[in-house]
Amino acid sequence: MNGQIVRQEYELTCIAPVHVGSGQKLKSFEYLYDRRKDEVAFLNESKWIALLAQHDLMDAFADAVISGAFLRQSIREWLLDHQIKEGELRSIILRRAASAPLITKERGRTKLNDIVAQTTLADGRPYIPGSTIKGALRTGMLYYAIRRDPARFRSTWQEILRSLREPLRDQKKTSDCMMSRVEQTLLHTLCLSDDVKTGDAVSSAMRGLRVSDAVGTVRDTVVLQKVDATTKKKRQGENVSELPLFRECIPVGRRLRFSITVDRAMLSTLGIRSLDEIIAMAHTCTADGLRRQESVFGRRYPEVFADAARADILIGGGTGFLAKTLIYALADSDNEAQNFIKTALDSMFRAHKHRQYDRAISPRTLKLARMDTQDWLMGLCSITGVGNAQTL
Repeated sequence: MNGQIVRQEYELTCIAPVHVGSGQKLKSFEYLYDRRKDEVAFLNESKWIALLAQHDLMDAFADAVISGAFLRQSIREWLLDHQIKEGELRSIILRRAASAPLITKERGRTKLNDIVAQTTLADGRPYIPGSTIKGALRTGMLYYAIRRDPARFRSTWQEILRSLREPLRDQKKTSDCMMSRVEQTLLHTLCLSDDVKTGDAVSSAMRGLRVSDAVGTVRDTVVLQKVDATTKKKRQGENVSELPLFRECIPVGRRLRFSITVDRAMLSTLGIRSLDEIIAMAHTCTADGLRRQESVFGRRYPEVFADAARADILIGGGTGFLAKTLIYALADSDNEAQNFIKTALDSMFRAHKHRQYDRAISPRTLKLARMDTQDWLMGLCSITGVGNAQTL
Protein backbone atom coordinates (compact mmCIF):
# COMPACT_ATOMS: atom_id res chain seq x y z
CA MET A 1 0.00 0.00 0.00
CA ASN A 2 3.06 2.26 0.26
CA GLY A 3 2.60 5.32 -1.93
CA GLN A 4 -0.90 4.31 -3.04
CA ILE A 5 -2.75 6.99 -1.06
CA VAL A 6 -2.57 10.46 -2.66
CA ARG A 7 -4.12 13.72 -1.48
CA GLN A 8 -4.57 16.86 -3.59
CA GLU A 9 -5.82 20.26 -2.44
CA TYR A 10 -8.25 22.09 -4.74
CA GLU A 11 -9.88 25.47 -5.07
CA LEU A 12 -13.53 25.48 -6.10
CA THR A 13 -14.73 28.71 -7.73
CA CYS A 14 -18.44 29.48 -8.00
CA ILE A 15 -18.95 30.54 -11.63
CA ALA A 16 -22.67 30.81 -10.82
CA PRO A 17 -24.56 30.90 -7.51
CA VAL A 18 -24.49 27.58 -5.63
CA HIS A 19 -27.23 26.39 -3.29
CA VAL A 20 -26.85 23.28 -1.17
CA GLY A 21 -29.87 23.17 1.09
CA SER A 22 -29.49 22.63 4.83
CA GLY A 23 -33.01 21.21 5.06
CA GLN A 24 -34.13 24.35 6.91
CA LYS A 25 -36.75 26.73 5.52
CA LEU A 26 -36.75 30.07 7.29
CA LYS A 27 -40.16 31.64 7.82
CA SER A 28 -40.66 35.39 7.57
CA PHE A 29 -40.36 35.70 11.37
CA GLU A 30 -36.98 33.93 11.45
CA TYR A 31 -34.83 36.47 9.62
CA LEU A 32 -34.41 40.25 9.41
CA TYR A 33 -35.33 41.81 6.09
CA ASP A 34 -34.53 45.39 5.12
CA ARG A 35 -36.86 46.12 2.20
CA ARG A 36 -35.12 49.45 1.45
CA LYS A 37 -31.81 47.73 0.74
CA ASP A 38 -33.19 44.31 -0.21
CA GLU A 39 -30.90 42.76 2.38
CA VAL A 40 -31.46 39.75 4.62
CA ALA A 41 -29.78 39.27 7.98
CA PHE A 42 -29.64 35.75 9.44
CA LEU A 43 -29.83 35.54 13.21
CA ASN A 44 -27.69 34.08 15.95
CA GLU A 45 -30.54 32.21 17.63
CA SER A 46 -29.30 32.37 21.22
CA LYS A 47 -28.61 36.12 20.98
CA TRP A 48 -31.97 36.66 19.27
CA ILE A 49 -33.88 34.93 22.06
CA ALA A 50 -31.85 36.81 24.67
CA LEU A 51 -32.75 40.12 23.00
CA LEU A 52 -36.47 39.34 23.11
CA ALA A 53 -36.21 38.33 26.77
CA GLN A 54 -34.18 41.41 27.67
CA HIS A 55 -36.89 43.71 26.26
CA ASP A 56 -39.78 41.60 27.61
CA LEU A 57 -41.05 40.92 24.07
CA MET A 58 -41.39 37.13 24.13
CA ASP A 59 -45.18 37.12 24.53
CA ALA A 60 -45.71 39.97 22.07
CA PHE A 61 -43.55 38.20 19.49
CA ALA A 62 -45.45 34.92 19.95
CA ASP A 63 -48.76 36.75 19.52
CA ALA A 64 -47.50 38.41 16.31
CA VAL A 65 -46.43 35.03 14.91
CA ILE A 66 -49.79 33.45 15.71
CA SER A 67 -51.74 36.35 14.18
CA GLY A 68 -49.76 36.16 10.93
CA ALA A 69 -48.40 39.69 11.28
CA PHE A 70 -45.04 38.72 9.82
CA LEU A 71 -46.55 37.67 6.51
CA ARG A 72 -46.75 41.38 5.72
CA GLN A 73 -44.27 43.04 8.10
CA SER A 74 -40.67 41.94 8.64
CA ILE A 75 -39.48 41.32 12.18
CA ARG A 76 -36.89 44.03 11.60
CA GLU A 77 -39.67 46.57 11.18
CA TRP A 78 -41.55 45.07 14.12
CA LEU A 79 -38.50 45.34 16.39
CA LEU A 80 -37.84 48.94 15.36
CA ASP A 81 -41.51 49.73 16.12
CA HIS A 82 -40.88 48.29 19.60
CA GLN A 83 -37.99 50.72 20.19
CA ILE A 84 -35.14 48.27 19.53
CA LYS A 85 -32.10 50.20 18.29
CA GLU A 86 -30.17 49.43 15.08
CA GLY A 87 -27.05 48.71 17.12
CA GLU A 88 -28.85 46.01 19.08
CA LEU A 89 -30.03 44.42 15.82
CA ARG A 90 -26.47 44.33 14.52
CA SER A 91 -25.37 42.46 17.64
CA ILE A 92 -27.62 39.46 16.88
CA ILE A 93 -26.72 39.05 13.18
CA LEU A 94 -24.76 35.95 12.16
CA ARG A 95 -24.40 36.75 8.43
CA ARG A 96 -25.94 38.96 5.77
CA ALA A 97 -27.20 38.36 2.25
CA ALA A 98 -28.04 40.69 -0.62
CA SER A 99 -31.46 39.59 -1.78
CA ALA A 100 -33.96 39.58 -4.59
CA PRO A 101 -37.13 41.41 -3.43
CA LEU A 102 -38.75 39.02 -0.96
CA ILE A 103 -42.19 40.62 -0.96
CA THR A 104 -44.46 39.22 -3.67
CA LYS A 105 -48.17 39.41 -4.41
CA GLU A 106 -50.32 36.33 -3.99
CA ARG A 107 -54.05 36.52 -4.78
CA GLY A 108 -53.92 40.29 -4.56
CA ARG A 109 -52.19 40.35 -1.15
CA THR A 110 -48.56 41.07 -0.38
CA LYS A 111 -46.53 38.32 1.23
CA LEU A 112 -43.06 38.12 2.77
CA ASN A 113 -41.67 34.80 1.53
CA ASP A 114 -39.78 31.93 3.14
CA ILE A 115 -36.09 31.36 2.42
CA VAL A 116 -34.54 27.93 1.83
CA ALA A 117 -31.31 28.09 3.82
CA GLN A 118 -27.81 27.18 2.62
CA THR A 119 -25.67 24.68 4.54
CA THR A 120 -23.40 26.57 6.91
CA LEU A 121 -20.86 25.90 9.62
CA ALA A 122 -21.57 26.82 13.25
CA ASP A 123 -19.86 30.19 12.73
CA GLY A 124 -22.15 31.03 9.80
CA ARG A 125 -19.76 30.36 6.92
CA PRO A 126 -21.47 28.63 3.97
CA TYR A 127 -19.89 25.41 2.72
CA ILE A 128 -20.40 22.65 0.17
CA PRO A 129 -20.45 19.13 1.63
CA GLY A 130 -17.83 16.76 0.26
CA SER A 131 -20.60 14.26 -0.50
CA THR A 132 -22.16 16.79 -2.89
CA ILE A 133 -18.90 17.25 -4.80
CA LYS A 134 -18.24 13.50 -4.82
CA GLY A 135 -21.72 12.88 -6.23
CA ALA A 136 -21.02 15.23 -9.15
CA LEU A 137 -17.67 13.54 -9.81
CA ARG A 138 -19.34 10.12 -9.66
CA THR A 139 -21.96 11.18 -12.22
CA GLY A 140 -19.18 12.43 -14.49
CA MET A 141 -17.26 9.16 -14.18
CA LEU A 142 -20.35 7.10 -15.03
CA TYR A 143 -21.32 9.36 -17.93
CA TYR A 144 -17.84 9.23 -19.43
CA ALA A 145 -17.54 5.45 -19.03
CA ILE A 146 -20.89 4.83 -20.73
CA ARG A 147 -20.12 7.18 -23.62
CA ARG A 148 -16.75 5.50 -24.11
CA ASP A 149 -18.37 2.08 -24.66
CA PRO A 150 -22.10 2.56 -25.42
CA ALA A 151 -22.51 -0.88 -27.02
CA ARG A 152 -21.81 -2.44 -23.63
CA PHE A 153 -25.08 -1.03 -22.30
CA ARG A 154 -27.32 -1.33 -25.35
CA SER A 155 -29.36 -4.17 -23.84
CA THR A 156 -29.75 -2.17 -20.62
CA TRP A 157 -31.03 0.81 -22.60
CA GLN A 158 -33.51 -1.34 -24.48
CA GLU A 159 -34.84 -2.65 -21.19
CA ILE A 160 -35.25 0.91 -19.90
CA LEU A 161 -37.18 1.79 -23.07
CA ARG A 162 -39.48 -1.20 -22.59
CA SER A 163 -40.24 -0.05 -19.03
CA LEU A 164 -42.40 2.74 -20.49
CA ARG A 165 -45.01 0.11 -21.33
CA GLU A 166 -45.30 -0.86 -17.66
CA PRO A 167 -47.65 0.70 -15.06
CA LEU A 168 -46.24 3.89 -13.53
CA ARG A 169 -45.40 2.25 -10.20
CA ASP A 170 -43.24 -0.30 -12.03
CA GLN A 171 -41.50 2.14 -14.39
CA LYS A 172 -39.41 3.76 -11.68
CA LYS A 173 -38.63 0.38 -10.12
CA THR A 174 -37.34 -0.94 -13.45
CA SER A 175 -35.40 2.24 -14.21
CA ASP A 176 -33.78 2.27 -10.76
CA CYS A 177 -32.87 -1.39 -11.14
CA MET A 178 -31.24 -0.74 -14.53
CA MET A 179 -29.29 2.26 -13.23
CA SER A 180 -28.12 0.21 -10.27
CA ARG A 181 -26.93 -2.47 -12.71
CA VAL A 182 -24.99 0.15 -14.70
CA GLU A 183 -23.33 1.46 -11.53
CA GLN A 184 -22.40 -2.02 -10.36
CA THR A 185 -20.96 -2.90 -13.78
CA LEU A 186 -18.81 0.23 -13.91
CA LEU A 187 -17.92 0.95 -10.28
CA HIS A 188 -18.13 -2.31 -8.31
CA THR A 189 -14.77 -3.55 -9.52
CA LEU A 190 -12.98 -4.59 -6.33
CA CYS A 191 -12.14 -8.29 -6.00
CA LEU A 192 -12.96 -9.27 -2.44
CA SER A 193 -13.71 -12.50 -0.60
CA ASP A 194 -16.23 -14.94 -2.04
CA ASP A 195 -18.89 -14.05 0.55
CA VAL A 196 -19.05 -10.42 -0.68
CA LYS A 197 -21.67 -9.90 -3.38
CA THR A 198 -21.07 -7.66 -6.40
CA GLY A 199 -23.86 -5.35 -5.33
CA ASP A 200 -22.41 -4.73 -1.87
CA ALA A 201 -21.07 -1.22 -1.33
CA VAL A 202 -17.74 -2.58 -0.10
CA SER A 203 -17.01 -3.82 -3.63
CA SER A 204 -17.30 -0.30 -5.08
CA ALA A 205 -14.05 1.36 -6.14
CA MET A 206 -15.62 4.67 -5.08
CA ARG A 207 -14.43 3.72 -1.60
CA GLY A 208 -11.05 4.81 -2.87
CA LEU A 209 -12.26 8.40 -3.50
CA ARG A 210 -12.72 10.64 -0.47
CA VAL A 211 -13.71 14.29 -0.78
CA SER A 212 -13.62 16.83 2.04
CA ASP A 213 -16.09 19.66 2.54
CA ALA A 214 -15.37 22.82 0.53
CA VAL A 215 -15.07 25.75 2.92
CA GLY A 216 -14.37 29.45 2.41
CA THR A 217 -13.53 32.35 4.67
CA VAL A 218 -16.48 34.67 3.97
CA ARG A 219 -19.90 34.45 5.63
CA ASP A 220 -22.08 36.66 3.43
CA THR A 221 -24.42 34.98 0.95
CA VAL A 222 -27.11 35.98 -1.56
CA VAL A 223 -30.83 35.16 -1.72
CA LEU A 224 -32.13 34.53 -5.24
CA GLN A 225 -35.57 33.88 -6.67
CA LYS A 226 -36.29 30.81 -8.78
CA VAL A 227 -37.20 31.54 -12.40
CA ASP A 228 -38.34 29.06 -15.05
CA ALA A 229 -37.82 29.91 -18.72
CA THR A 230 -39.69 27.67 -21.13
CA THR A 231 -39.83 26.97 -24.86
CA LYS A 232 -43.63 26.76 -24.68
CA LYS A 233 -45.27 29.86 -26.14
CA LYS A 234 -47.58 31.82 -23.88
CA ARG A 235 -50.50 33.91 -25.03
CA GLN A 236 -49.12 37.05 -23.41
CA GLY A 237 -45.72 38.22 -22.22
CA GLU A 238 -42.42 36.38 -21.92
CA ASN A 239 -42.05 32.63 -21.64
CA VAL A 240 -40.81 33.11 -18.07
CA SER A 241 -42.35 32.28 -14.69
CA GLU A 242 -41.09 33.94 -11.51
CA LEU A 243 -41.80 31.50 -8.71
CA PRO A 244 -42.19 32.30 -4.99
CA LEU A 245 -39.17 30.15 -4.12
CA PHE A 246 -36.15 31.91 -2.66
CA ARG A 247 -32.85 30.14 -2.04
CA GLU A 248 -29.87 31.29 -0.03
CA CYS A 249 -26.78 30.78 -2.20
CA ILE A 250 -23.02 31.04 -2.19
CA PRO A 251 -22.44 33.99 -4.56
CA VAL A 252 -20.67 34.17 -7.90
CA GLY A 253 -16.91 34.45 -7.60
CA ARG A 254 -16.64 32.90 -4.14
CA ARG A 255 -13.68 30.54 -3.71
CA LEU A 256 -13.64 27.58 -1.37
CA ARG A 257 -10.94 25.02 -0.54
CA PHE A 258 -11.32 21.26 -0.33
CA SER A 259 -9.22 18.13 -0.81
CA ILE A 260 -9.55 14.83 -2.64
CA THR A 261 -7.83 11.75 -1.29
CA VAL A 262 -7.58 8.68 -3.50
CA ASP A 263 -6.46 5.10 -3.18
CA ARG A 264 -4.75 4.63 -6.52
CA ALA A 265 -4.96 0.85 -6.31
CA MET A 266 -8.76 0.99 -6.03
CA LEU A 267 -9.18 3.58 -8.79
CA SER A 268 -6.91 1.62 -11.11
CA THR A 269 -9.62 -1.06 -11.23
CA LEU A 270 -11.74 1.59 -13.00
CA GLY A 271 -8.97 2.32 -15.47
CA ILE A 272 -8.34 5.70 -13.82
CA ARG A 273 -4.72 6.69 -13.30
CA SER A 274 -4.94 10.24 -11.94
CA LEU A 275 -7.14 12.82 -10.29
CA ASP A 276 -6.89 14.97 -13.41
CA GLU A 277 -8.78 12.26 -15.31
CA ILE A 278 -11.66 12.39 -12.81
CA ILE A 279 -11.98 16.18 -13.10
CA ALA A 280 -11.83 15.91 -16.91
CA MET A 281 -14.65 13.31 -16.91
CA ALA A 282 -16.84 15.58 -14.80
CA HIS A 283 -16.05 18.48 -17.13
CA THR A 284 -17.11 16.44 -20.19
CA CYS A 285 -20.42 15.47 -18.57
CA THR A 286 -21.13 19.07 -17.53
CA ALA A 287 -20.17 20.52 -20.92
CA ASP A 288 -22.44 18.08 -22.79
CA GLY A 289 -25.46 18.97 -20.65
CA LEU A 290 -24.83 22.69 -21.01
CA ARG A 291 -24.38 22.32 -24.77
CA ARG A 292 -27.82 20.77 -25.08
CA GLN A 293 -29.41 23.59 -23.12
CA GLU A 294 -27.47 26.31 -24.92
CA SER A 295 -28.53 24.96 -28.32
CA VAL A 296 -32.13 25.72 -27.34
CA PHE A 297 -31.88 28.68 -24.96
CA GLY A 298 -28.55 30.24 -25.90
CA ARG A 299 -29.97 32.83 -28.30
CA ARG A 300 -32.42 34.17 -25.70
CA TYR A 301 -30.01 33.94 -22.74
CA PRO A 302 -26.47 34.31 -24.11
CA GLU A 303 -25.25 35.95 -20.92
CA VAL A 304 -26.11 32.98 -18.69
CA PHE A 305 -24.01 30.64 -20.84
CA ALA A 306 -21.11 33.09 -21.30
CA ASP A 307 -18.88 31.57 -18.59
CA ALA A 308 -20.31 28.06 -18.71
CA ALA A 309 -17.41 26.64 -20.70
CA ARG A 310 -15.19 27.04 -17.63
CA ALA A 311 -17.41 24.83 -15.47
CA ASP A 312 -16.12 21.44 -14.36
CA ILE A 313 -19.12 20.41 -12.25
CA LEU A 314 -22.74 21.36 -11.78
CA ILE A 315 -23.87 20.94 -8.19
CA GLY A 316 -26.59 21.74 -5.70
CA GLY A 317 -30.22 22.75 -5.93
CA GLY A 318 -31.87 24.44 -8.88
CA THR A 319 -29.60 22.80 -11.46
CA GLY A 320 -32.40 20.96 -13.20
CA PHE A 321 -33.01 17.45 -14.49
CA LEU A 322 -30.24 17.39 -17.10
CA ALA A 323 -27.55 17.84 -14.45
CA LYS A 324 -28.34 14.47 -12.90
CA THR A 325 -29.48 12.11 -15.65
CA LEU A 326 -27.48 9.43 -17.47
CA ILE A 327 -30.21 8.95 -20.07
CA TYR A 328 -28.32 10.93 -22.73
CA ALA A 329 -25.25 8.75 -22.20
CA LEU A 330 -27.23 5.50 -22.51
CA ALA A 331 -29.44 6.44 -25.47
CA ASP A 332 -28.33 5.83 -29.06
CA SER A 333 -28.97 9.51 -29.92
CA ASP A 334 -30.02 12.79 -28.29
CA ASN A 335 -33.34 12.54 -30.11
CA GLU A 336 -34.01 9.08 -28.66
CA ALA A 337 -33.10 10.32 -25.17
CA GLN A 338 -35.43 13.30 -25.52
CA ASN A 339 -38.32 11.10 -26.66
CA PHE A 340 -37.80 8.79 -23.69
CA ILE A 341 -37.64 11.65 -21.18
CA LYS A 342 -40.79 13.41 -22.35
CA THR A 343 -42.73 10.13 -22.49
CA ALA A 344 -41.58 9.25 -18.97
CA LEU A 345 -42.43 12.72 -17.67
CA ASP A 346 -45.90 12.51 -19.20
CA SER A 347 -46.46 9.29 -17.28
CA MET A 348 -45.68 11.10 -14.02
CA PHE A 349 -47.10 14.56 -14.77
CA ARG A 350 -49.89 14.19 -17.31
CA ALA A 351 -51.11 17.78 -17.01
CA HIS A 352 -47.79 19.19 -18.23
CA LYS A 353 -48.14 17.61 -21.70
CA HIS A 354 -44.44 17.00 -22.31
CA ARG A 355 -44.91 15.01 -25.50
CA GLN A 356 -46.96 17.85 -26.95
CA TYR A 357 -44.78 20.80 -25.94
CA ASP A 358 -41.23 19.45 -25.39
CA ARG A 359 -40.23 19.89 -29.03
CA ALA A 360 -36.66 21.16 -28.80
CA ILE A 361 -35.60 19.76 -25.42
CA SER A 362 -37.12 17.78 -22.57
CA PRO A 363 -37.83 18.99 -19.96
CA ARG A 364 -38.65 22.21 -21.84
CA THR A 365 -37.61 24.44 -18.93
CA LEU A 366 -34.35 26.25 -18.23
CA LYS A 367 -33.91 26.64 -14.47
CA LEU A 368 -32.59 30.09 -13.55
CA ALA A 369 -32.05 32.21 -10.46
CA ARG A 370 -32.79 35.93 -10.55
CA MET A 371 -31.91 39.12 -8.72
CA ASP A 372 -33.24 42.34 -10.21
CA THR A 373 -32.59 41.97 -13.97
CA GLN A 374 -29.66 39.53 -13.59
CA ASP A 375 -30.25 35.84 -14.36
CA TRP A 376 -27.91 32.93 -13.63
CA LEU A 377 -27.75 29.23 -14.19
CA MET A 378 -27.28 27.55 -10.83
CA GLY A 379 -24.42 25.41 -9.54
CA LEU A 380 -21.66 26.02 -12.10
CA CYS A 381 -18.22 25.54 -10.51
CA SER A 382 -14.64 25.21 -11.70
CA ILE A 383 -12.03 23.11 -9.90
CA THR A 384 -8.33 24.00 -9.87
CA GLY A 385 -5.50 22.11 -8.22
CA VAL A 386 -3.54 23.95 -5.51
CA GLY A 387 0.10 23.00 -5.08
CA ASN A 388 1.44 19.50 -5.53
CA ALA A 389 -0.26 16.26 -4.58
CA GLN A 390 0.95 14.57 -1.40
CA THR A 391 1.69 10.87 -1.16
CA LEU A 392 0.57 9.53 2.21
